[in-house]
Amino acid sequence: MNSFVETISPAAKNHLEARIDYFSDLTLAALQSVRQLSDVNLQFGRDWLQASTEACRTALLTPPGERSTADAPGADQLMQKVQDWQQQVNQIATDFQASVNQVVQQHAPQAARTASELAAAVTQKAAAQADQHLRNQTAVAKEIHDQSRQFANMAAQNGSMAQPASMQSAEDKGNKN
Repeated sequence: MNSFVETISPAAKNHLEARIDYFSDLTLAALQSVRQLSDVNLQFGRDWLQASTEACRTALLTPPGERSTADAPGADQLMQKVQDWQQQVNQIATDFQASVNQVVQQHAPQAARTASELAAAVTQKAAAQADQHLRNQTAVAKEIHDQSRQFANMAAQNGSMAQPASMQSAEDKGNKN
């Protein structure tokens, strides 16, 4: 029994290899971006927790008369962390888009070439199969024609194909009651 790899054409194998390489590189680019996004989110979570803890500590431990001046730096610090996080996420998205574009530019020519080769191979095989099928049908039709001609010739030689009598010319006219 043949394995799958042995049954596919070289053009199909080349195209599969090109597609596998393309999707592999695309997946690696996506995973790299997900890792970066996870790192940024983890760091933001740590920074947010630390800043929130400090703001809570300041709010709870600062006497009521001094709270308004103590709250301002903590709120500014939290807003700055949110802005930094947003910039980092935007940068990761931009880098991911650039990575995807690079992967596409790297693999698109080879994928297009192998797809064209595969299409040509499939078209050529289909044309060859259609031509073979037509030759087979023509041979069968010729054989049937030759056999029927032989049968007709043999029947004519033997006289076995006498003309049938007509119903109107029959002697027995049937029941005339």
